[in-house]
Amino acid sequence: MSDARENTPNKSNAPEGQSREGNARRRSRGGRNRNRGKKEVEAKDGADTQSKPVKASENGPKEEGNGGNRNNRGRNRNNRNKRSEGKDVKATPVSEEIQSEYDLQNDLYDIDFSSSSTAAVYEETVLEKPVIGITCGDLNGIGMEVIITMLEDTRLTELCTPVVFASSKLASYHRNAIDKRNFQFRLCDTIGDIKEGANNLVLSWDDNVEITLGLPTDVSGAYALKSIDAAIDAAKNGKIHALLTAPINKHNIAASVEGFSGHTGYLAKEFSNDVLMILASDVLKVATVTGHVPISKVAEGITEASINKAIVLLAQSLKRDFGVVKPRIAVLGLNPHAGEMGTIGSEEKDIIRPAIENAEHKNTIVKGPFPADGFFGQGFESKFDAVLGMYHDQVLVPFKSLAMGSGTNYTAGLEIVRTSPDHGTAMHLAGKGKADATSMRNALYTAIDVYHARKGYDEMTKDPLKKQREKS
Repeated sequence: MSDARENTPNKSNAPEGQSREGNARRRSRGGRNRNRGKKEVEAKDGADTQSKPVKASENGPKEEGNGGNRNNRGRNRNNRNKRSEGKDVKATPVSEEIQSEYDLQNDLYDIDFSSSSTAAVYEETVLEKPVIGITCGDLNGIGMEVIITMLEDTRLTELCTPVVFASSKLASYHRNAIDKRNFQFRLCDTIGDIKEGANNLVLSWDDNVEITLGLPTDVSGAYALKSIDAAIDAAKNGKIHALLTAPINKHNIAASVEGFSGHTGYLAKEFSNDVLMILASDVLKVATVTGHVPISKVAEGITEASINKAIVLLAQSLKRDFGVVKPRIAVLGLNPHAGEMGTIGSEEKDIIRPAIENAEHKNTIVKGPFPADGFFGQGFESKFDAVLGMYHDQVLVPFKSLAMGSGTNYTAGLEIVRTSPDHGTAMHLAGKGKADATSMRNALYTAIDVYHARKGYDEMTKDPLKKQREKS
């Protein structure tokens, strides 16, 4: 049997008695000697080279190695230096149509309005308290809760006479649910029984309606519509000056009312008015050409006539309802980047811009179409009194990002002032006492302010000949 040492990888052939350490030292010395020999040879070669310079051409092709690569790189550099100079390349002249587009773009962003005056000044008058009709909204949502929370502030009755259209049983149910049993309505059988300085509730039905907080049902929608109809009837008879609507669930009303799409369209039909939905706050006002329609049908609703009508209604409302003497309106495009000069869509060029140019408005600055993303991204909305978008989310998303909870939904063009909070029924909060009444309160303030602004505007713009006849 062989010795174990013979199976090791570094087997040694040294004579017997010689240690491994000795072998290692000899191998180390041998390695050093070999290196020294190489250095001596290199030194001799170097000396021969120095004594007899040799041109590269005489030496023939270079061997592979670093030296050869360096020479090749040198040749490449020389070749590059010998290349011919680049030719002059001139751009094709821009067509008159493209140049016109760029000129329009330059003019579009000329939005320095610092010299224009926008605030109306009315003669000081004694303001009368308007009667504000308030609908209860979906019975199972937060409508009655935010109404009760809002009206707890007794100072509001110094500004207006609130009138809620609902039932005493509904009011009691919500008072108990949010533990506000000390709050009381003044119950009225008819609108003629209301009293100034009190929180009035006009009994609009006597039925024992099943209430299931947090769940929109056919019953909760049907009786929400009863509240709306009662308020409309009071408005048509001149019993209320403005209408404040609590949030509803469109679906459970549409199930029984064909074509119902929300308060705005329903009120427009009832009063036979052309209307426009405006979302208003202290920082931003927005409106839409198309309202609550599926996104797949938006393009169908974008016509020169619909845009023209929206511009006119928006300009009139800014003057009459919000006291803006010379409104500044920005109009957004429909497509990304406002169509990119027709590359992404032609609606801006073929429909929106002609509508802006042909809109029948006086004392109003209208600019557009702007790309929606860049417009809000660069803060251009602060330079205008209102922004007109083509569809709902295009302007409602930035509005609610900037003013959610403090904004007001306003219906322009309606013969009666109508406002609403900027939120929905919030079924998940119903009956928990957590609903925020800020937007409802702001909607009430807006209804009061618009009522007074309209009176002032109508008085200021009244026919002077008629006023002279009235005086005589």
